[in-house]
Amino acid sequence: MQPGERGNVWESSSTIAIMSDNGGSKQSNPKLRKFGLMLIGAQLAFIALFAVFVQYDWDALPVSLRSLSHQPSRTYRATHNDTAELTAVGLDPRLQQVKYPLRDYFSMYGDIQIMIFLAFGLFIACFKRYGYSATGMAFMLCAFIVQWSTLVHGFFHLTPDNTINLSLITLISADFTIAAVLISTCVLLGTLSPLQYIVLALIEVVVYAGNEWLCLSVLRVVDVGGAIYLHTFAAYFGLAVAFVLNRRTKECLKSLKGLTASSYFNELLAFLGTILLFIYWPSFNSVFAPADLQQRAVINTALALLASSLATFAMSAIVFKEKFSMTVIQNGALAGGVAIGSTADLMIQPYAALMIGFAAGTLTVIGFKFIAPVLEERWKLLDMCGVQYLHGLPGLFAGLVSALVCGIAKDETYGSSYWEAFPAAVPPDNSSAYQKLLVEYPALKPGFGRTPWMQAGFQVLALLVSVLIAMVSGLVTGLLLKLSVFDPIKPAEMLCDDELWLMPKELSEDQEASVRETLEQVQKMLDSQRQKLAFKPTIVRNDLNGLQPCLKVRA
Repeated sequence: MQPGERGNVWESSSTIAIMSDNGGSKQSNPKLRKFGLMLIGAQLAFIALFAVFVQYDWDALPVSLRSLSHQPSRTYRATHNDTAELTAVGLDPRLQQVKYPLRDYFSMYGDIQIMIFLAFGLFIACFKRYGYSATGMAFMLCAFIVQWSTLVHGFFHLTPDNTINLSLITLISADFTIAAVLISTCVLLGTLSPLQYIVLALIEVVVYAGNEWLCLSVLRVVDVGGAIYLHTFAAYFGLAVAFVLNRRTKECLKSLKGLTASSYFNELLAFLGTILLFIYWPSFNSVFAPADLQQRAVINTALALLASSLATFAMSAIVFKEKFSMTVIQNGALAGGVAIGSTADLMIQPYAALMIGFAAGTLTVIGFKFIAPVLEERWKLLDMCGVQYLHGLPGLFAGLVSALVCGIAKDETYGSSYWEAFPAAVPPDNSSAYQKLLVEYPALKPGFGRTPWMQAGFQVLALLVSVLIAMVSGLVTGLLLKLSVFDPIKPAEMLCDDELWLMPKELSEDQEASVRETLEQVQKMLDSQRQKLAFKPTIVRNDLNGLQPCLKVRA
């Protein structure tokens, strides 16, 4: 018997123990039943709403059924120059712009799926007593939010015939919404019941969609990676909910902190999630960038992540002095991806991307060292996963940096991509300047004629609006979640998988030693039997002959 086989025997025996221990219990969990019924009701409602409102987008229909009278929901990756060439040869540009959306977007869609469904779940599996719930609830929320976000975003962008067009872009937008909700729940990880997770997602998806629409469609901010309307919003929404829901006494806070213990294996899982997020973050920041700007977004994001990683190690060694903290390293390494989000596709130059990343990593370390104790001691607010220092502070920093970059932008620096980088700077529809640009760029949509510093002002305004909306809606959501109908959990049940999951039976050190000794004895017995079969067949024959009377009596 090999060592691996011993492990399988132990696992099988422990599994049997689990089945016998839990199988005999007739007690049911009414909170889980209520949660299950709510999910069933939500899924049935989603099916009905999809049946009434949702249809395939223009590019997902057969070519023969595409109507040229309906403009596609997004122009995808065709550049203005490509459009001009297509028009010159007599081809309808809309047919070409949406001809290969699967080829253009599916690779990045896969990258973002890995980030959201796999990497994020591993990243938050850092608590020893809450690994099942952290990853399981995150996966459940992902499946829920994709459907709910499709409907909510669709109602913000209904077609003239009051339908919602569903495309690959819709699914990517839903993944962005998932990221926002999961970021918020990380502030409250382990302190919510399953029903509260669902209610929080129902509310936040609506508020997030409204904030995204306000920032991108009304204020027309430059924020390709969502640093302002996604990361900053999600961080302060979660902190506002926690401020209302989980403010605790000093003794309760100390007890809750004691439950946040991790383990060597959990930290390794979380670090694996960090590495996966690090690898795929450039896709997240560049997926919605126009074709001419997309490669620049990938490069700038990669550089910022590299710099933030080094900054986190360097500043940790200086600020903490004694030893590295795996939690700080994990958050600081990714802070560069957040901080570069608003300027990833702009002409900031590689050295500036490194500066932004290094500053973000430094902010994360300083936040953990100096800001976290203040929140805990003065406000009795425990940020369970350090969201404030990975998303909140880097998001604020990103918004301010984007204002500066927009303010100093010049069309000579950007060349032909200036109008793609700053669509609000395009002259208004009724101006002669716009008519001149339309000759060179036939697909160019009219803007507001903003100057660079006007755009900078709107960047700061969007940052303030996102924080304000997040905090107000978060406070209201926290008050709602405190209602008993949503089954708030008791402090003793927090950060505990045992309340929701069938758990593997864990053995003490003495029990493990006893099992090991028993397996060694079994190994010796099996070796002895092999020797009898190989070298003393007569002994085995005599043993078999001794069984014959027993067989006759039984017959």
